[in-house]
Amino acid sequence: MEDGYGVITRHKIEGGSQLAFYGVYDGHGGRAAVDFVADKLGKNVVTAAAAATTMSRHQAAGSSSPSQQRREEEDDVTAAIRAAYLTTDSEFLSQGVRGGACAATALVKDGELYVSNVGDCRAVLGSRGGVATALTSDHTPGREDERLRIESTGGYVSCGGSGVWRVQDSLAVSRAFGDAGVKQWVTCEPETARVSLAADGDCRFLVLASDGLWCKVSNQEAVDAVAAAAAAAAGVAGSTDPCKELAAMARSRGSRDDITVMVVDLQPFLPV
Repeated sequence: MEDGYGVITRHKIEGGSQLAFYGVYDGHGGRAAVDFVADKLGKNVVTAAAAATTMSRHQAAGSSSPSQQRREEEDDVTAAIRAAYLTTDSEFLSQGVRGGACAATALVKDGELYVSNVGDCRAVLGSRGGVATALTSDHTPGREDERLRIESTGGYVSCGGSGVWRVQDSLAVSRAFGDAGVKQWVTCEPETARVSLAADGDCRFLVLASDGLWCKVSNQEAVDAVAAAAAAAAGVAGSTDPCKELAAMARSRGSRDDITVMVVDLQPFLPV
């Protein structure tokens, strides 16, 4: 198995704020990369986000309106997440170990949800009304903007008889940790989406999972399964584990890849 996960909760920072971090990881070419990322990324993200928040608040004190301060702080946190991803990648590459890993992560701070990814791990938001919204976009060589990015730096993508697009006839994802042999084209720069839980009280839960799930289960099916499990846990029927149910659903449909699923309850993070 080459998947992994990480959780950091109740990390306190200056000013009374708390950070919570959740991550799902999918390795390839051995366990070295996924084990390293599972151990380091969460710590790096939380440390960088806490430092960025503290610095942003000190710099903004008395110099701008509260709304402007908040926007600047949100931008600083997004930049900190990017820096933490790139730092983790550099730390792994410096070890000279083969292999790579994809990731989907969530950072919650002061009613703001920051969802980031590299590769084909995915994060899907479930609303109170049961609507599924993907907060990440899979990084694959077949995605036009990714193909153009790779080609602009001298690389190429190809699609073989299996119908799978690959970078340099090799890797089936276009962003990842590690993968030193194709690092020139396979960046570890994440894409990050931000959702204001305070402004959108409709947010109910977040599903983070590796592509072993998403290759056989749609975003809406995943949200439906979690909602049904929540209803069962509330006493409507027998209690079930949504993560196990989703993994079993993917297996029953023929998924042979490793599967890691995490469901994050967002209700505790909603403003009272």
